[in-house]
Amino acid sequence: MLKSNSTRVYIIAVLLLIGLSLSAQFNIKVGYEYNRSNEETLANLINKYNTERPFLEANLDQAKNKSGVALGIRYRYYTAAIEMFAHRSTGDSEAIGIDNGVSFKETVSTANLYYGLALENQFGIIGFGASMGYETLKFKTKVTGSSKTREFLNQRELASRLYLNFEFASDAIAFSIKPYYHFSLGEYDLVPFKNEILPNVDVNAADLVMKPTSWGITVILYNGRQPN
Repeated sequence: MLKSNSTRVYIIAVLLLIGLSLSAQFNIKVGYEYNRSNEETLANLINKYNTERPFLEANLDQAKNKSGVALGIRYRYYTAAIEMFAHRSTGDSEAIGIDNGVSFKETVSTANLYYGLALENQFGIIGFGASMGYETLKFKTKVTGSSKTREFLNQRELASRLYLNFEFASDAIAFSIKPYYHFSLGEYDLVPFKNEILPNVDVNAADLVMKPTSWGITVILYNGRQPN
């Protein structure tokens, strides 16, 4: 179901971008997103994974650094703006070693899709804003000997973001830098994550609940008429 919802979001966003007139104060948003997180809950599970595999030469990590694309549509009215957006960031981590003379490699990939609505105010080049929407967290794995990547966690929760906006505009385009703080409003259940990487290890249920936070920056181009 979450896969279907995410696909619909992309399709709707693309159709809106194609059909949008660049008149009035509508802007098309295209940009790059960097996200940094360090979750203790994930770190504890991954540390157990590494401890269970003393043969590893390169330990698994939680892919603290993720990056990706930021898309959206914005409508400006004087100093205020409303924006519909979809941001996607991804990251990978690898565990590598030799187990009883056999090469071992496992790649764990994570992806975050955050989409919703944002409101912001701009005063000259400096502004601030807040957004709220849904964030889908996915994990996939691929191990030695397998030709396919397999998804083992896919969960969606409410999330929010607070950010500053440093924007430099001309008549037809604006360049924006947005540092942000991102936090989940819901809790992710990491039981599927534990069952995948630690199937034979007991972990307390309380240690399998995660309410992630992160920080990052988006660098954006807004194409379309800018306010005078």
